[in-house]
Amino acid sequence: MLKTYKFRIYPSNEQIEKLNQHFGHTRFVYNLFLEFSSNAYKNTKTSTNYYMWAKVLTVLKKTEKYQWLNDVNSQSLQQSIKDLETGYKRFFKKQAKHPKFKKKSSRQSFRVPQHIQLYENEGNDKYGTLFVPKFKEGIKVRVHRKIDPNAKIKNCTFIKTTTGKYFVSITFEVEGSFPDRDIDYENSIGMDMGLKDSVVLSDGTKYPAPKVLSKYERKLKHAYKKFSSKEQGSKNWDKAKLEVARIHEKIKNTREDFLHKLTKEISENQADVFVVETLNIRGMLKNHHLAKSISDSGWYQFKTFLKYKAERLGKKVIEIGMFEPSSKVCSVCGYKNEGLKLSDREWVCPECGTKHDRDVNAAVNIRQFGLKQAFSTQPYGT
Repeated sequence: MLKTYKFRIYPSNEQIEKLNQHFGHTRFVYNLFLEFSSNAYKNTKTSTNYYMWAKVLTVLKKTEKYQWLNDVNSQSLQQSIKDLETGYKRFFKKQAKHPKFKKKSSRQSFRVPQHIQLYENEGNDKYGTLFVPKFKEGIKVRVHRKIDPNAKIKNCTFIKTTTGKYFVSITFEVEGSFPDRDIDYENSIGMDMGLKDSVVLSDGTKYPAPKVLSKYERKLKHAYKKFSSKEQGSKNWDKAKLEVARIHEKIKNTREDFLHKLTKEISENQADVFVVETLNIRGMLKNHHLAKSISDSGWYQFKTFLKYKAERLGKKVIEIGMFEPSSKVCSVCGYKNEGLKLSDREWVCPECGTKHDRDVNAAVNIRQFGLKQAFSTQPYGT
């Protein structure tokens, strides 16, 4: 079983220089072969892949022009083009957009696939030392959680944020597996994701949205105004740019903290199955009146966090289709209210007289759609 933990690291000046080398070199290699593959297809309709790129990379490193690529871990360079191939595969499966060129100004990262060692200090000291290839000395790391002494490190990813902080994300292989349990599909919870409430459960439980962006909106506007008034490239411009990045980082961290706590609470619910709806988030963002609130909701992250937390508990997450009429259908008799507006938060079914809370009714329907979908895919006789 694999587990990944993210730790803050505190590199020395010499190590920062070496980290920046790795960020730059892996970014260069990624962009070089993205351009190479794009031109190859454009000019000759030839598709290239990782194995072809790896051979070219080996030749490049032996030339005088690109000898500087040898200053960093060769496996990190190879991993960079593996990531490019993964990006192409996702693009061809229509799971993501076409790979884009990486920019120096954005969040930077590189992966070390093997030969990593982490040593924790004895006693109550929360700091440890991380050893990786091409670094002469170990890197100081804050180990804020207990690591299984029998866990084996599979790989690690170094990250530099836009605010200049450094982190390492380490993937461990630990003994054991996810719990194997008999799934009771009737013991399920439907979930309706919204803007006023982050999530509404089919049992009537509501989790109000934190609306993180609105809390920092005035501060962010002031920072952007200050940033736009500075001369580009000046020290004051750099300071103002950093302040904008810090506010964005605070918003991101606050939102993620809320979603982690929320999904932990929901996943530890007694239910075996959690049913969520598939949302066309990209299409919904075209609504300029709601785009800001939708971006602030973190629906995609919510589902991502819920899936892996439920999986660790041996539970299941089902996603229903995108076009199921969950809000408009009466969950009691099945009547479809075609005239229901987005502003209608409550409505009474003209057929059976049931008074509905719009979101709770949607959550109940989502649960029913999920059960119907699950049972239709179950093998006969199970």
